[in-house]
Amino acid sequence: MKKPWLKPGADPLALPSKLAAVFCYGTLLLPRYQRHLFGRKFTASPAVLHGWRLRMGYDGYRLIQPSPHQSVRGSLLWLTPEQLKAADNWEDIPYYRRERVCLRSRNKAIQTWVYTRRQGKGRSCPELLYTTHTSAPLVLRRYRHLFQA
Repeated sequence: MKKPWLKPGADPLALPSKLAAVFCYGTLLLPRYQRHLFGRKFTASPAVLHGWRLRMGYDGYRLIQPSPHQSVRGSLLWLTPEQLKAADNWEDIPYYRRERVCLRSRNKAIQTWVYTRRQGKGRSCPELLYTTHTSAPLVLRRYRHLFQA
């Protein structure tokens, strides 16, 4: 299989050390947001994060919280350090917190980053309910910090 991001003569096993694995379960999976944030669309690998539950925050944004007997289905993206910074800005660190977790993807255990809100308030969120923000929330989200007490 041809890997267009792999330069001739590069060691394919060295790629994971230069890229960060990020487990995504919301807007970072949508192609239009990937193009907006990273300049391109990613091919994501399906993954399951055990011991967490998916919630819909009262502010309208999805979040995950620890829950021993539940799991969250999402996808794994491999990001460069610059793309990871863009994702941090998008997720409004410290509004969301980037945490290191272990998950399973294609029957392999992988250490990955995930954006969480452990103290977030919300309600149950069906897995198939995908975030469908319009352009207005996209613009307002950048200024969310100005409206928080």
